[in-house]
Amino acid sequence: MKTGVCCNENGFEAVAKCGYEYVEPVMALMREKSADELKEIRKKAEALGLTIDGFNCFFGGGVSLYGGEQAVYDYAEKNFETANILGASYCVIGSGAARRIPDGGDKKEYTDKFTKLLKNIGKLAEKHGLFVALEPLQPAETNFINTLTDGMDICRAVNEKSVGCLVDFYHFFKNKEELSEFDRLMPGELYHVHLARPDDDRGAPTAADLPTIEKWAAALKKTGYDGRVSLECTWKGDFYAELKTAFDIMKVFKGE
Repeated sequence: MKTGVCCNENGFEAVAKCGYEYVEPVMALMREKSADELKEIRKKAEALGLTIDGFNCFFGGGVSLYGGEQAVYDYAEKNFETANILGASYCVIGSGAARRIPDGGDKKEYTDKFTKLLKNIGKLAEKHGLFVALEPLQPAETNFINTLTDGMDICRAVNEKSVGCLVDFYHFFKNKEELSEFDRLMPGELYHVHLARPDDDRGAPTAADLPTIEKWAAALKKTGYDGRVSLECTWKGDFYAELKTAFDIMKVFKGE
């Protein structure tokens, strides 16, 4: 598996120095930059031996997916153009506020709306040579698509090869989900993985977390997953020191 870090350009040097292979910036920030600025960011990453493989935070704050379909597709199109400039291959759709079902809304109605939107976003992604990974989020962050099973159900309803599942082990931990959920995954259905330590602080993994992370890695390997694992953490102190410690723990995903 390939290991990387969710961070923007101010973190690239530390990420490269620790030995990670790629970075995953915030799309909601990158999409506001000019093409020339994006090209410079890509050059910076490449000079450090990194690739910009993908993005998280697809829809920024204040965006609602239910305020007009064309506006959503136009927003997605710009994101995919941004991803192409930076040489990425995937975009993560978490964005819990954007997909949230309004209070009093009918769940089936909004599930149908979201499924249609995601299907068409997937078609746009395919046009740009990209894929999207749908991220389940704990109920504290959204009231819609919370578990790995929820994500699988939506992706199967979408039924586009450019749309797949993501598991974020922090949310998985917060939801108290069982590793047996991975048994429902079909081959190739899991597209991406996010990782933080199994603790409410959402920090970077430490040696104390290794027993749990070994179980997570074994569950991934059992499914046949051999893709990327991105650290998505809350950084507590020395960014480089925490990255370095986490890098040693993440070797378990490579079988080291």
